[in-house]
Amino acid sequence: MRLERLWIIQHIALLTMTLWAAGDPLFETMMHSPLSIGPETGWCRAAGLVVVLGAAGGSLIALLGRFVVGPHSDSEARSVRQLLAITTVVALWFSLVLHHDSLAWQGKRARFSFRVDELELIAAPLRQEWPLTDGELPHVGPFMAYPFGRPSTLILLQSPRLATQSTYISSIERCEDGSIKFQLTGIDGGAWAEWHPTDSRPTSFVGGLADLHQLRSVSSIGRGWYLVRYKA
Repeated sequence: MRLERLWIIQHIALLTMTLWAAGDPLFETMMHSPLSIGPETGWCRAAGLVVVLGAAGGSLIALLGRFVVGPHSDSEARSVRQLLAITTVVALWFSLVLHHDSLAWQGKRARFSFRVDELELIAAPLRQEWPLTDGELPHVGPFMAYPFGRPSTLILLQSPRLATQSTYISSIERCEDGSIKFQLTGIDGGAWAEWHPTDSRPTSFVGGLADLHQLRSVSSIGRGWYLVRYKA
């Protein structure tokens, strides 16, 4: 295969994996738990991963082979350029492997920045009047309020779904500063979507069920909303 085609394959594979990491909510699950590849993540993802990594690995081996056993008539400067190019590609692959979770997080942040209107639809009534007893609300459904007397947590009995990516809200927290926190589950879950007043930002907190949430990462998604991840 011609040298130019090998480089094209390598670049396409690297770009595909980068966009995949940022755009697919299940990419991080697939990479962190290889045994979960299958019904949960979809067999097509497993096949796609094999194809992309196979193309990347095969083209990289071919490039290394061309460099080691290729014609010796190449100038020294050209050989150095080839070595630098191969070294750069290898470094980019290692960087992708080490930082794919950061790419996935930025992709999640971008997706949720388009869901602020959906989040506002649920949060606005709660900001105006926080429930004091068990009940039911539009866009929220039935819930149980904890702790009794001065509830700060709503356990949702029918988790409302956001319009895209099969993402659900499983519980809602309200802190003393007036912030509203949605715990997200589902395909694009694993984080919290939080609205904060202008003088407040996400921090570690103890929930209404006495559960500790230690801040891990936070990103603004606009209009006072943040996407937040806490340590398990």
